[in-house]
Amino acid sequence: MYKGLIRRCKLVVLCSILFVILTGSAMLAFPGGSLIDRLSIHYNFFENYLSILGSTVTISGKINTISSILFTIAMSGMGLVLIYFSNIWKTLEFGAGKNLFIGYLSNASLVLSGISFIGIAFSPFNLYIDNHLVFLKILFASLLAWTIFIIIMQSGVKKLLSYFIINIVYSFVLVIYLYVLFFGPKFGTTEELKFQVLTQILAFYLTIINLMIQAIGFIKYLRTSDFRNKGLKDFYV
Repeated sequence: MYKGLIRRCKLVVLCSILFVILTGSAMLAFPGGSLIDRLSIHYNFFENYLSILGSTVTISGKINTISSILFTIAMSGMGLVLIYFSNIWKTLEFGAGKNLFIGYLSNASLVLSGISFIGIAFSPFNLYIDNHLVFLKILFASLLAWTIFIIIMQSGVKKLLSYFIINIVYSFVLVIYLYVLFFGPKFGTTEELKFQVLTQILAFYLTIINLMIQAIGFIKYLRTSDFRNKGLKDFYV
């Protein structure tokens, strides 16, 4: 169990780094075109959604093969790793004796998040925009649910106090983005579009950063705790 949990955490850290590298490379490979400037010849951080990187054809009609492949690999890879990582709650259940029901809810929430990442990856913005938006909303709603469940399980664990606080801050970020996603400004003006674009990019990258931080926290917690004192003789097998 111990080695398996450590392995899951390390994969999240690795995949988080790869996500940044792959999506960054996809931005560099993006041929250009946005709702504001269809003649642009590159990715614009304030005009192009992160989701647009997965489009097979850009708004300006340019083929987007390389960028879409990199985006698909980044998103689907993150989704698969999150599904594998979903039972990390067992670290807290063993260490703090928290409610099993909360643990299983966190498990289900992160599996749903993983599936949503994969759904976004294979629902190109230009081909299946309705499906893409549904997966996007489910992704951040399920991430908020997972974060809340983990916060509950982290509460009272002194070794995880800093990660507990980070999760609380991150949960507020998610609440704000979900409000923007469901009820926020539409596309009436250029400023509103730029706001939507920027909040989506920040939401994705802050999610990746928080997942990496939490995974590192779990690794430290596992390595500095002695679960044998809690009667878990087979935990290190």
